[in-house]
Amino acid sequence: AGRWRDVYVHLTCAALHTSRLRLGPGVTNPLTRHPAVTASAILALDEASQGRADLVVGTGYSSAYIIGRKAATRATMRQATELWRSIFQGHTTELGGLEINLMPPRPQLPIYLAATGPKMLQLAGEIADGVLIQVGAAPGTVAWALEQVDIGMQRAGRKRHEVQRFLVITARVDANKPRVIDHMRPSAAGMYRHQHAKTLLETAGLRVPDSLPAYPRPYPDLSHAVDWEEAKRLTTFVPDEAVEALLAVGSAEEVAERTRALAALDIDGIWWRDEGSYEHPVALVEALSREVLPQVRKT
Repeated sequence: AGRWRDVYVHLTCAALHTSRLRLGPGVTNPLTRHPAVTASAILALDEASQGRADLVVGTGYSSAYIIGRKAATRATMRQATELWRSIFQGHTTELGGLEINLMPPRPQLPIYLAATGPKMLQLAGEIADGVLIQVGAAPGTVAWALEQVDIGMQRAGRKRHEVQRFLVITARVDANKPRVIDHMRPSAAGMYRHQHAKTLLETAGLRVPDSLPAYPRPYPDLSHAVDWEEAKRLTTFVPDEAVEALLAVGSAEEVAERTRALAALDIDGIWWRDEGSYEHPVALVEALSREVLPQVRKT
């Protein structure tokens, strides 16, 4: 699909050339690989990296769509998480009438769920070791998402330290505001057209549009378009203010200001990403480390 290669090959290379970096798919799902196969892969990565692996899982929207399947349901996510937990703890598990046991156990291997909608956020708070919150970069929307995670934690009687909270923030540092907004518009379009767009937009202080054009379908999908220029042409319906609210874009000072606002919330960290799916985010990493984060640390 798209131009992707196998994630575990790349992760193994990273494991062999790093010593502190946490490693995991960003993100895998219970559909394109059987959960037992994923368990074996992530256990091997944890061994190769000396305990630095994280299993990060979502519903597989993009991966499922490209092979003609629907995203995983919450029931499937719960079932898969229970299976992974059992395998990691060294329990013998029955699958298809056969027993499997992927010894030795690695019970400390964390499971993170990526979530956007309220029920998936609540599920993450209920059953996962951590949650990747994918609701955009508006502080009001993130605060709403954290409330959903809290609901799930309360339902399961869990404490705050049991569930790590990381924001997934798409960013680009560029002081030329018209240019950066135009370039990043496709990245905002996914949330602007999300099934929970009404909540995402209202909590970001944006007006909910009365109607929208048909969902654009560049190859392989909007968030991972191979032809980014085509994606930009297909998403002109997204207003500038939505791009600014849903992403962290602009000058280093503007991105630093947004980062400070998000860091003030009850989170454990930010998972930064750029608009690219097929190239390393070198420019973003350098801009964050040299221009943005030093400003954040000063305050």
